[in-house]
Amino acid sequence: MRNYYEIEGFPTKILIKPDRAVIWDDDEEFNINSTGGLQEIGVNRNACPADWPIADFSGEPLLLPVNTGVIYSDLSQNHIITWLWEFENGTPNNFNGQNPPEIIYEVPGYHKVKLTVANEFGNSNEIVKTKYVHVYELADDLPTAWFSANQVIVIAGNYVNFTDLSWDFPFQWKWEFPGGLPQNSIAQHPQNIIYNLPGEYDVQLIVRNSEGYDTLLIENYIKVIPEVGPDAPVANFTTSNRLVKRNTPVVFQDLSTNNPMFWSWSFQGGEPSSSSSQLQPNGIIYPNTGFFDVSLNVGNVNGSAMLTKKDYVVVYDSFVGKVCDTIGNFKSGEEPVALKINGMTGYYGGQNSDKISMYADYYDFHTFNQIKGIILPVMKLSYGSDNSYIRFITWDGADPKPTTVLSSQKVFLRDLRQNYFQVIMFDEPLDVDGPFYLGYSINYAAGDQFVVGMAPNRGHGNFNSLFVYKDGNWYSSPEAYEISTSTGIRPMTCLVGIEDDYIESGLAVYPNPCNDNLFISNSMSFDNGDFVEIFDKTGKTIKIQFAEIGSEVIEINTCEIASGMYYARIFTKGKIKTEKISIIK
Repeated sequence: MRNYYEIEGFPTKILIKPDRAVIWDDDEEFNINSTGGLQEIGVNRNACPADWPIADFSGEPLLLPVNTGVIYSDLSQNHIITWLWEFENGTPNNFNGQNPPEIIYEVPGYHKVKLTVANEFGNSNEIVKTKYVHVYELADDLPTAWFSANQVIVIAGNYVNFTDLSWDFPFQWKWEFPGGLPQNSIAQHPQNIIYNLPGEYDVQLIVRNSEGYDTLLIENYIKVIPEVGPDAPVANFTTSNRLVKRNTPVVFQDLSTNNPMFWSWSFQGGEPSSSSSQLQPNGIIYPNTGFFDVSLNVGNVNGSAMLTKKDYVVVYDSFVGKVCDTIGNFKSGEEPVALKINGMTGYYGGQNSDKISMYADYYDFHTFNQIKGIILPVMKLSYGSDNSYIRFITWDGADPKPTTVLSSQKVFLRDLRQNYFQVIMFDEPLDVDGPFYLGYSINYAAGDQFVVGMAPNRGHGNFNSLFVYKDGNWYSSPEAYEISTSTGIRPMTCLVGIEDDYIESGLAVYPNPCNDNLFISNSMSFDNGDFVEIFDKTGKTIKIQFAEIGSEVIEINTCEIASGMYYARIFTKGKIKTEKISIIK
């Protein structure tokens, strides 16, 4: 008692109130030596803390299926006359008395329980146990294990946060993190797993629901690098499905370079509308139709970079095979002209005295992923022989100037007409993913003349999309001639979607039943990270095999797998398909 109330010497006179407050002898407000002072303070009984109530309880069971109950037992100490129980999401949700009836839980999840106890003098105590009761849904099938990390490339000494994405109502989780600290976890979403040593590390998750277990092992999932390097990252991303049905998940893939260490996504019109993880493997849902932008901001200790792809995702009410349109760089009211430059004989956009051999226009469009042809304004045309030709070329728009050739197509001048808009279809549609250059190369053979219509000179400092190749180098039009213009070429572009039915029809598992080898074919070819997992009826993984990038077949040796019924889980294009298989020896 002396230590508890910090009594430093004797004699010392104090008054201890029931709420443990202390009134000292020299208190000017109350006189503890007078009857009036004591009456003003109130009753002074049961002041010793050792006699106060201590709330405690237990429950059984604490892991239970929905619509079942828990029996609670009071474990409180010292003399108690009142008990007040509160059961979050329980039925009943409160009870007055020492021994509650069975509490039924109809809501899955974690629920807290609170108990408040008191004695006859008003001394009380309470205890709250958060996430004390775990109620799980009853499943109709085995669970499917799946997860993601906020980053899969990490500098040694930094942390990774994991998110469980499993489905079919799992209620228990067991993680293994070789190379990480800690190396295992039973949390649903483990946080702050530190990786200290460079290397590539597996991650395994085992989940359980009311029907059994499932295991997912992803080999070399976490790549730990010793340092970030000297360069700021360059943002880039893609998705295999940009033309989608409303409420269909869209899975994005980060393609950023130079070791980004943080990611900030923005999905216009999507749910969720933003993300701070490197990947969003469960996909973004678009509940409304329309054209939507996607942005990615990446950074590391050296700096950051942002990329926005305008109208990158197109959402319809139903599955659409493709949506097509023409695009161009002409401004409103502009018409194509045969452009001349002072001091230059010939035409800009065709043969001239400066011997410009190639012209390229830059198209800053993210909406489309195929170019199937062009509409071309031919202003001047003549040819010295029937074999005279031009060559239309496309370049990758990721380069600051036309550098990386994507495709080319030869067109004979005899097949074109002067003063007409010509439609030229490519032999094969060109796949693009973002901005691109499209232009043409010309020859200076005798008798040849070919001039493409240009926008009138817009003046210094105004919009320019034209690049010219002369004297062995590429120059922008303002760099070469102080002229801002564009070609009148209009690419015919399409956005081609990948439907779920198309993915399903492109996958085949054979032979079934099988003996020593099982083949999984994919007519659309496999991507980086695609895999096939064989698991049994209990959810135990028997074998997992990752695909080679670009391959169309995965072969799995089943010689060591016992006869029986199994399942093959195929992950490709951000989607999962499960096939029942039979192995017979």
